[in-house]
Amino acid sequence: MSSTVSGRALTYNLLNFVGELFNLTPADTPFKNLAARNGVRRVASKVFSWQTVDNPAPAQPEIVEGADPVYEERTRVEVHNVTQIFQYGVDISYTKLATYQQVADNATPWLGPQPVTNELEFQQALKLDRCSEDMEVSFLTGTFQNPSDNTTGRKTRGILTAITSNEVVASGDTLGKEHIDALLRKMAGNRARFLRPVIFGNAYQVQRINELYGFAPESRDVGGINIEVIINPLVGRMGVVYNRHMPADTLLIADMAFPRPVVTPIPGKGELFLEPKPATGASVRSMLYGEWGLEYGPEQYHGKITGLDTGE
Repeated sequence: MSSTVSGRALTYNLLNFVGELFNLTPADTPFKNLAARNGVRRVASKVFSWQTVDNPAPAQPEIVEGADPVYEERTRVEVHNVTQIFQYGVDISYTKLATYQQVADNATPWLGPQPVTNELEFQQALKLDRCSEDMEVSFLTGTFQNPSDNTTGRKTRGILTAITSNEVVASGDTLGKEHIDALLRKMAGNRARFLRPVIFGNAYQVQRINELYGFAPESRDVGGINIEVIINPLVGRMGVVYNRHMPADTLLIADMAFPRPVVTPIPGKGELFLEPKPATGASVRSMLYGEWGLEYGPEQYHGKITGLDTGE
């Protein structure tokens, strides 16, 4: 596995090799990608908010003739979150930039084509992929932090952390239809809209969904199932999405009509940008920077199953 070079990259700590280069890090971020379909909210603030309001539970009125109405109003509730800083630096020495044909232990002669001919651009591209995955994890499982001073950083609240109304605790049980049905009933009881519900789970939990809802085709040369949509009387059609960044013991049902990314654009710079930085010696420095958070909408519209068996 690769390791991290702290500080400046030199010919001695960041070696070149010959041959085809494979990137082992997947860059799939399905939750963030689906949320971005709702557009990106731009705010000129570190903190952003939205509101919720409801009516009382319905009941049959009992009103006598000629009565005065009951005068009452419903209060609104503010929900807020923060944009957090995503920041990554690259520092490459002049010699490291120039000697892309020098390989291995600094004494080995050049033996073949080098897939990396611009170390700065190569490392910047890796940082973009890392930022995308960090956003996905933050939007899913981020813990809210809005510090009163600059001794700690801001952290956006993820959708799983935000959900408090609709949770089914599996207590180590293997995922079953009864867990999904119980969660949907709880969501319905809390007035979830079910406009665009999607189930997110890691590899094991998605495989369990396939076992629960799938059936094998009648064929001698075709086998297997790939459940992409579940039909349920409460929600109609509900998408199923594999997300490698989900906690192993958790299943998320999110109404993807509501979440969207929020960004604090930096004047004169942009929303997520690469910027050259001044170096203190013979090197080239750059920074990837952006301030992003998640607006997840009414948390009552989403639900989660926790404490599931992880198959290990």
